[in-house]
Amino acid sequence: MRIQVNNEYGKLKKVVVASASYYDPNDLAINNETIKYYKENGEVPTKEDILKEQKEFWESLKKLNVEIIIADTVPNTKGQMFTRDLAFVIGNKFFISNMRKENRRKAIDGWEKIIDKIPMDQIIKVPTNTFLEGGDVLVNNKTIYVGLSERTDELGVEFLKKELGQEYQVIPLKLKPKFLHLDVVLTIINPELILIYKDGLEKDSYELLEKYQKIEITKEEQFELGTNVFVVDENTVIVNSNHTRLIKEIQKKHLKVIPLNMSQTAKDGGAFRCTTCPLERE
Repeated sequence: MRIQVNNEYGKLKKVVVASASYYDPNDLAINNETIKYYKENGEVPTKEDILKEQKEFWESLKKLNVEIIIADTVPNTKGQMFTRDLAFVIGNKFFISNMRKENRRKAIDGWEKIIDKIPMDQIIKVPTNTFLEGGDVLVNNKTIYVGLSERTDELGVEFLKKELGQEYQVIPLKLKPKFLHLDVVLTIINPELILIYKDGLEKDSYELLEKYQKIEITKEEQFELGTNVFVVDENTVIVNSNHTRLIKEIQKKHLKVIPLNMSQTAKDGGAFRCTTCPLERE
């Protein structure tokens, strides 16, 4: 199977997803501040609502001629629908993450049939003494941004630098405490444009992004995973339909927006980008 991802915005061809059928609102893993808040306030999403949102998202991707590859379900494992964290592709290299949360580590076992189709010499496994998750990795051709977060450490950054070599520039971006992954505060829309929650990054890290045009999101939008849109190609972005202000701001940049409801899934700590792991973009 061909894998190739050079950036966040090339036309999407193949993507790994996973069913939310494992999700049990009565047996939650409180793995992030978002689901913790909804649990404490009695607003935990139902399995039915999450599966409905997932179905509509997948159908939309299929209509855009994206090949959907569904990972198998693994018993007694949390967060399986958030495939982005488990693995990531840079160029033609397939990286298998080392997950910080033990209750999520076995989810990659559901990818066995997928990984078996990838040439062995293109597979790289993050060492067990190093934490590096796909939600902290943003690819912009030969520039790779890596979030230093609750889930990814400096050893992960150094590992990636070594594996990619001099051809790539790996830039660490330090998140402020409580923010889970880089992609909940930053998303690259195209070569010139990013969505960003400014207060999610330390000042020095924010300044490393000065070359980009920015659409800044509000504190409320960030809490609802407003940055976690999904770029299908340079001109098409899938956005949570309840983020009407953000939709208008993106449309001002002459981009096509596909609004879909992901409000219930987002309560579990991830939205469109979190629930997708691209294997191939043009």
